[in-house]
Amino acid sequence: MSRPANQSDLARAAGVSVSTVSRALSNARGISEELRSQIQGLARELGYRGRGGGAMETRLVRAYVTVNLMSGGLVAFYSALVDGLRAGAAAAGLNLELKLVRQTLDPQRIARDAREQDAAITLLVGIDLTTDLAAQFDAERPAVLVNGLDPQMRFDCVAPNNFYGAALATHQLLAAGHRHVLHLREHVRWTTLEREYGFFNAVSQVAGATGEVLDILDDGDAAMAEAARLKAAGTAGWTGVYAVHDNAAIRFIHALEEVGLRVPRDVSVIGFDDLPSASIMSPRLSTMRVDTGAIGREAIALALRRLEEPGAARLRVDVGVHHVVGDTVSQVSAS
Repeated sequence: MSRPANQSDLARAAGVSVSTVSRALSNARGISEELRSQIQGLARELGYRGRGGGAMETRLVRAYVTVNLMSGGLVAFYSALVDGLRAGAAAAGLNLELKLVRQTLDPQRIARDAREQDAAITLLVGIDLTTDLAAQFDAERPAVLVNGLDPQMRFDCVAPNNFYGAALATHQLLAAGHRHVLHLREHVRWTTLEREYGFFNAVSQVAGATGEVLDILDDGDAAMAEAARLKAAGTAGWTGVYAVHDNAAIRFIHALEEVGLRVPRDVSVIGFDDLPSASIMSPRLSTMRVDTGAIGREAIALALRRLEEPGAARLRVDVGVHHVVGDTVSQVSAS
C-alpha cells in the first residue's frame, strides 16, 4: 500500500466490521483471542498506525515465576497459568518475557533486569511481596500479582477464589455427615490463608462441627504418618480431611493406607487444584478445579488496564473454582 493502513483496510483484510477491528486493537472484551490475535497481526503486517500516528508498539511484559512452586509438585498448575499468560499476551500484541526465580525474589534482580531492558509492566507469579520488593514498583513501574494477593491493595492482583473454594470443599465433607474435619496446611501465604479461613468459615456454619489444623510444611510426611497412626489407634476424632492442595491430599491418603486405613471407607479426603495426579489416582480424588489458564489471561487484562489507565483504582480479580466429584468422600454411617 502507498499509505499506512487504516481500520477500514484492516476490516476488509480480516473480513470483519470496522467496530470489530476497533475492539480488537483496544483489547476490549467480547472478542475471541484468535480473532484479536489475527487482527493485531494484520495491523503490524500492514503498518497500521494508531491514533498518535506511531506504529503499533510491542510492549515488554516481564513475568517472574517462582521455581520453588514449579518444582514442588505444582508444575501442571503453573504451566497452565503460563499458557494463559502467553495466550493473553499474544492476543494483545505484547512481548512476554518469562523468568524463573526463587519464591522470595531479590529486589536487586529486578533492578538488574530493568537496566538491561526496561519492562512496561512486571508480573509477579506466585511470589509474595516483601517491603523491599514492593518498593521496586510505583505508578511509572507498575506490577500485577498473579496467584498472589496484597491485603494493602497497592497492586492489582488475580488469584483463585480461595476462600469460597475452600469453604465449598469443606462443605462437601460436612454435607456427607462429617462433623470433625482436619485441615492439612502447608505453605502459609495470603492465598493459602484464605483457604484456611474458608475452611473454618464452613465449619462454623454447621452446628456441632469442629475443625483442626495439621501443619505439614516442615517434615510433613512424618506429621502425616503420625496423624494416620493416631487415627488407626482410635485416638483421633476426625473423619474427614480437607487438604490445602491435591499433592497434600494424595500424600495423606498414602499415609492412611500405610496403617491399614482405606479412603473413603474409613476417612474421607478432598483436595484443591484438580492437578493431573488427582484424575489418574484410584480412587479418583475429590477436589476443587481452578481455571489456571483464566488466571493468566486475566493477569494480562489487568496489565493492559494498568498501562492504559495508570491512575485507575486497584483491582482484585477472583477466578472461580468448582467442585470435581471424585470417589474419596463418602457418607458417614448413621450407626
